[in-house]
This record gives sequence, structure tokens and C-alpha cells, in this order.
Amino acid sequence: MNPETLLDTTFDCECGRSHKVPVRSIIYADDAMERLSEVLGTLVSGRSIVLVADKRTRAIAGELLKEALELTGWTVHDIIVPDTNHGGPICDDVTHARLNDRMPPADIALAVGTGVVNDLTKWSAFDKDIPYAVFATAATMNGFTAANVAPTINGVKTLIRARAPLAVFGIPSIIVGAPFELTAAGLGDTIAKPVSTADWIFNHLFCGESFCRYCSEIINSLEPYYLDKPGDINNRKPAAIEALFNALLYSGIAMTVIGTSAPASGGEHLFSHTLDMMSSIDGVEHDLHGRQVGLGTIFASALYERIFKIDKPDCHHYPGNIDGAFWDSLAGNVREQYEQKIPKLQTICKKLADGKTWGEFLAAARKQVRSPAQIKNCLKTAGAAHTFEGIGSSRKRVLAAALHMHEIRKRPTIIDLAWILGIMPKAAGEIIDRWLTD
Repeated sequence: MNPETLLDTTFDCECGRSHKVPVRSIIYADDAMERLSEVLGTLVSGRSIVLVADKRTRAIAGELLKEALELTGWTVHDIIVPDTNHGGPICDDVTHARLNDRMPPADIALAVGTGVVNDLTKWSAFDKDIPYAVFATAATMNGFTAANVAPTINGVKTLIRARAPLAVFGIPSIIVGAPFELTAAGLGDTIAKPVSTADWIFNHLFCGESFCRYCSEIINSLEPYYLDKPGDINNRKPAAIEALFNALLYSGIAMTVIGTSAPASGGEHLFSHTLDMMSSIDGVEHDLHGRQVGLGTIFASALYERIFKIDKPDCHHYPGNIDGAFWDSLAGNVREQYEQKIPKLQTICKKLADGKTWGEFLAAARKQVRSPAQIKNCLKTAGAAHTFEGIGSSRKRVLAAALHMHEIRKRPTIIDLAWILGIMPKAAGEIIDRWLTD
């Protein structure tokens, strides 16, 4: 499968659906900045643009991009997203509202940066009903090409649908030379893919969610570059960084094509989202999304390892409500999500009695999931976070996240299945001590 042939296409898929890829161009080249004006000119008829960056990405590329655009006849309105008291900017409803107020009418918006800047620009461009493009400054997350935005709304990490970019630009020297913790975060986000696919299969078999094999396999051909050669990531070899960047871009396209985050986000992502939400409650800083996802992937893989040993599953007592005291001011919003999941958990319990469904799930998931040892070794060899100390957290904090992450979303994941099967909560501490320490 050649992912590049997907760009700007509409095709009928074997899954029975027609898929559309709105991303028209990916320019990863030394002259990406010089080509920016010409490419954008083919995407929109006007010459007015809103350039959105933070203070770091403005210094890396924003200033030069503004000059290049203005020299070629573009009217540029630039916005710098402010940092928070705890560090960089965040993607939440408050910041979004402020950006919307500052964003003038334009023909297109350009995000200059990575996760937060990209999501905020995508979200506001969607609200303003204008297209957007992104000039990436690091290979740090798979949201570049996704139509999804992952903001915090009313304190709860959620997922909303917006619109994918028309084009993505990147200069190899900038991507390779980005702060390494950003690249390592990109690896953590990408390495989650086999686990998230298994979670997708789980939802397909037990909850009737639509599944597309084609979308699940879009980035499979790129996997050996980072999974089998993690040392090349650590050594910043250009070919390995480019493969990682492409894997991030095309996993985002897979999410856009299918219309959900299922191809690249499962229970492992909830670990990161929960840590973020805990930070919003107690003010303790959290690490980068992808670095936390890497640990979540190790944890989820270790749960899968235990699940694979069960031949005849039994439905155990699982939590019927959330831990309101833990979630404090967020309890109402978290409870609203969890209550929507309860009927699905009941359906899963009923289907566990069907040995055929369980056998199909085990056979399919075993083909997808990598062992916790392989995932941990990959992250460790690549120089990425693989312990709770590595993300600046304590055992107590990651244990709290592990015990509450099943509560924050209405879509079931492998974390819920582990509770249903009686593996959780006991396994949480054991997995942390076995796999998330040195």
C-alpha cells in the first residue's frame, strides 16, 4: 500500500463505505517554505491568510513564513497563542473562544507548530468556515492530518469533529532538529497504533462499531522503520525521522477517512488524557501527550497479555459509577460520559458468553498487539519515556490515572474489558511495578 496515492481521492472501500481524503498535498522538502505561497494559491482563490503560532514556533518558522507570504502578495494577519502559567498554550474551550475573537475574515488559516497550535487553528478555522493548512515544526503527534480536535471542554478531555487540512508542509532539517522530546512524543503516539487497532476490533465485535481493514492498515508498511529500528530515531537519522513523520501523517488520514479516532486511539490514550485532567484539577504539571501515551501503550499491552490467557471469560462486577470524589469539580461532566457507556458494558457482558465471538476477538487481537517488552524496549532504545519517572510523575499518580482512566469516555476500550474480566483493579499496580519502572 502506497499511502501517497490516497491524497485528494475518493474511493469505494471493501468495508462498504465511500472514503474521501481531503488532504491534497504533503510537502516534506527543503524548499517547502519557498513552495508554500504557490501551493496555497492553488487551494484558495484569495490572498488573505491568518497565521497562528506560539512564541516558539513563531521564532522557528513563523517570522520567515510571514515574510515569504507577504513578498508574494499575501495579506498576513498573525496571531500568537499565549502560554499558560504552567508552560505552553493549551487547547481548551477558553483559549478557543479567545482565538475565535481574534481571528479576522480570511481565505485560509495556517497553523505553524504541532499539537496545540494545530488543534486550535483547525478548530477556529472550522468555526469560521475557512480552510486551513499546517506548517509542521516537529514530528510529535498524529493530529496534523486528522479532522478531529482533542480539546478540554468544561475540564474534560474530549473529541470533536472539525475539518482536516488541505495541505501539510515540513522542512526535514526543522523536523529532524526539533527538540528530541517532541520527536520521542511522536514515537509514543505512533507506537500506540497496534493496540488502538485491537481496541477497534474489540468494539467492532462486541459493540457493533464499523471496522475498516483498509484504514487500519494504512501505516503498516511504515511500522518497521520505527518499531524495528528505534535506535535510528535516537540517532536522529533523517530516514527514520521521515518515516515517523509519515506514520503520524497517515495515521491522521486514517482517522479522517473513517470519521473517528479509532484507527489510532484506544484505551492507551486514556492514560494520557486522565493525567491531563488530573493536572487541571490539582495544578501539577503533566508531560507531553505522546510521551504519556507511550506509557499507556505499555500498560494496555500488558493488559492484553493477561487477557490472551483467558479461554473462557466470565463477567465480573465492574464499576457502575465514577469516583466522584477523585474527579472533584469535573465529576458531573465525567459521569455524563461514563453513564453513556454503561449499556455498552452490559452488551459486552452478554456477548462474553458467546465463545465464538471471544475466539474471533482473541485471534484478531493477537495478530495486532505487540508485547509490553517489545514496546518498552522500542521506547527505551529510541530515548523516549518508558517509566513513570520519565514523565516526571510518581507511582501514586500514575496508579491513580490507571484506576480512573476507564471513566472518562463513553466508548469502551480494553481498559473496560479488563475491569469486566476481573483483571483490574488488581493488575494496575502489578503492571506499573513490572513495566513502568526501570
